[in-house]
Amino acid sequence: MQTRRGARIVLLDQDDRILMIRHRYDGVIVVPGSPVREFFWVPPGGGLKEDEDFLQAARRELLEETGLTEVEWGPCLWTLDADVRWGGEPLHMHERYFLARAHGTQTITRAYLEPGEQEGIIDHRWWSLAELVAAETTETLRPVGLPELLADVLAAG
Repeated sequence: MQTRRGARIVLLDQDDRILMIRHRYDGVIVVPGSPVREFFWVPPGGGLKEDEDFLQAARRELLEETGLTEVEWGPCLWTLDADVRWGGEPLHMHERYFLARAHGTQTITRAYLEPGEQEGIIDHRWWSLAELVAAETTETLRPVGLPELLADVLAAG
């Protein structure tokens, strides 16, 4: 089974809201046992390129998906290992989630998206913890258990 290495960013604003990216489900990645809805929300991020480490990939992906560069980087918060089906084939995903803080008001742009991402990335939104908890029954949030994971991060300061 092949492994896909990825980096994601838990980007918090001054009000401790997390930035989430809304993707259109295109049938590529299926997490066994999870409901499949047309759209899902996930923190910004993506796969590592051949010459990158996880933090380099996180910085590149944040720029590509948001245009943001003025952030304060923190530690790796979580590591996710999951077996999924990608294009009908089994795949092991290994992702690292990095904490970052956005300062002030910055405009999010789609200008740096790669051509294939233009159709798949639908929207972005800043979510409070309470909004994530409320949305968990009606929206598909990734990673699984995100409200509880974020609550732990916020409680730790």
